Amino acid sequence: MRVDVLLFLVFACCVRPSSSCSCFPTHVQTSICQADYAIKATILSVQDSEDFTLRYNVTVEMNFKTGQPTPSSVISIFTTNNSALCGVYFSVGETYLIVGNIVNGEYRTNLCFWNIIFSDLSDFQMFALKRRIYVNNCDCEIYQCFGLECQSEADCIVPPEQTYCYY
Repeated sequence: MRVDVLLFLVFACCVRPSSSCSCFPTHVQTSICQADYAIKATILSVQDSEDFTLRYNVTVEMNFKTGQPTPSSVISIFTTNNSALCGVYFSVGETYLIVGNIVNGEYRTNLCFWNIIFSDLSDFQMFALKRRIYVNNCDCEIYQCFGLECQSEADCIVPPEQTYCYY
């Protein structure tokens, strides 16, 4: 009994509270619909600042949501410099789908948005982006389901995937 108490006390002294990024998985359509922008962009450079922020300078190749920013423009996208704070890391020279919000006039993104190497998108995802299927169907709520059975009513234009329910 004393060994149990001693082990508990040793363990309790070593445990410290921590903060980390936590996001519920979302479908690409949900992420785009909840965002202010969704762009295809190539990373030109990155700057780390003292306020825990990364500034990515990017060339916009395509805009999938709004008219701004325009293709060929160079913009800065900001994120935190720590993944525990939901910061995103992009590789210079790589092309991504970048999704995020505009906060105080700054383009911002984080790990809770869909940010993916553009060539890793599926054929359907690329088709849906280019044809504006995601943007034009934001009224269609996409729910994630767990387990083998997924209750769904096919009232969404986006076809179901294995892990998502469409109502």
